[in-house]
Amino acid sequence: MGNMMHKIKTKIKSAIWRIKFRNRISAIGNQPKLYYLMGLGDRFPNLGDQAQAAAIPIWLKKHFLLPIVELKNFEIAACLPDLKKRIQKQDIVFLHSGGNFGDDWHNTQLDRESIIKALPNNQIVQLPQTIYYSNTDTGRQISQVSQQLINAHPALLLFGRDYESAEIAKKLFSKTQVLVRPDMALSLQETVEKQLGQHIARRPKKLQKVLLLMRNDKESVYGENIKQAIKQLLLGAGYDAQLWDTNFDDVFPDQDKFKTLAKYLQFIADFDAVITDRYHGLIFSVLVKRPCIVLKTHNHKLISAFDWFESVNYVKRVNSPDEILAALHLMQALTIYISPRWNDLHFEPMAEEVKQFLVGEV
Repeated sequence: MGNMMHKIKTKIKSAIWRIKFRNRISAIGNQPKLYYLMGLGDRFPNLGDQAQAAAIPIWLKKHFLLPIVELKNFEIAACLPDLKKRIQKQDIVFLHSGGNFGDDWHNTQLDRESIIKALPNNQIVQLPQTIYYSNTDTGRQISQVSQQLINAHPALLLFGRDYESAEIAKKLFSKTQVLVRPDMALSLQETVEKQLGQHIARRPKKLQKVLLLMRNDKESVYGENIKQAIKQLLLGAGYDAQLWDTNFDDVFPDQDKFKTLAKYLQFIADFDAVITDRYHGLIFSVLVKRPCIVLKTHNHKLISAFDWFESVNYVKRVNSPDEILAALHLMQALTIYISPRWNDLHFEPMAEEVKQFLVGEV
C-alpha cells in the first residue's frame, strides 16, 4: 500500500512539473530562448552547489539577452520528453556547473547524458565541471559510454573546472570543443563584497578562531577520528577550533538564493582562518578574504583547481595535517590579502568564448 501511494504521489508531482514547464515555455512564445538545465531546487542541501546556482543566472542574464527557462535537476526525467518536442533549433542550452561529471555521482551524469542525447540539434554549453572517472572497471565502463555519447553531439562546448579536467575531456571527447575556467561561484565576488563588506574588511590581529570545514561524504579521505585529531591539534596549540561542513537543511529560494548563502558566508567571515578539504571551502574563504589551508581529497577536484589561486597570497596547500600549524604560522605574518578580480580575469572572457562558440568561431 505504501509503495503504491509513493508511486501515485510521484506521478502527480511529475505531472505538475510538466504542466509548469510547458507554461513557462508558452509564456515566452516562439522567440529564441536560453535553457538552463540541471539547476537546483530550493532545498538542495549543499552550500557549494547553491553558490553556483546563485551565480549562474546572474552571469547568464548579464551576458545573454535571451529569456531564460530553467529546468531543475529533479525535473529532468519528467520534463525532458516535453523539452525535446518543444525546443527550437535557435534555442541555446546551458548545463549546470559543479563536480559531478563522471562516475562519482553517476545518476547526475546519466541525467547530463540523457539531455545531450535528446537534443542533437541544439548548441549545448556545459558550464565548468570537474571531470573524474575512477580507475576501476565501473569507471572505465562509464567513461566509454560518456565518450561515445558526447562525441556524437555536433555542437557541444565543455568547460573543465580545472586544467586536469580539461585534459581528461580532451582525451575522451576529441570531437568536442573543450576550454577551461574556474568555478562559477567566484563570479559572485562583487556581490559578496557589496553585501558583506563590513565582515570582509575585518582583519584580526591574531589568527585565533579557526574553522575546520571538512567533507562528510564519499569524497572525503578523512574519517571522523582524523577530523577530531586535527581539531585537538589546533586546540592544543591554543587555537579556538570549530568543526563544520556545508550541507544544511535550509531553504535557498529561486528568487534570491544569495540571501540564504550570505548568512553562511558571514558565518565563515566571523572566523580568522579556515582549514578545508572542500573546494567551496577554499572558494568561500577566498571570497570573504580569510586565510585558508587546503587539504587533499580523493580525486583532483581540489588539488588541480588550486592552480587558479596561485596569485591569492592567503591560501596555502598542505600535504598532510601535520603541516597545518606551520601553515597557520605563515598566514599570521600576512599584513595584506591579495586576490584577483575574478570576473575581469575569467568570467567576462568566458562569456566571449561562449559567444564565439555560438557563432561557430571557437
